[in-house]
Amino acid sequence: MANTNTVPFWWIVLFLLLALGAGAYAVQAVGGSLVAGAVLLPLH
Repeated sequence: MANTNTVPFWWIVLFLLLALGAGAYAVQAVGGSLVAGAVLLPLH
């Protein structure tokens, strides 16, 4: 019998895609740049 406490791999992938997609949409919605954000983020 399978352990009911484990989360399926596809559920994690789906969540990550939705989270990244929502983040990318939010950045584009305010007129930002995803590339500039990725470059400047490690400097903080």
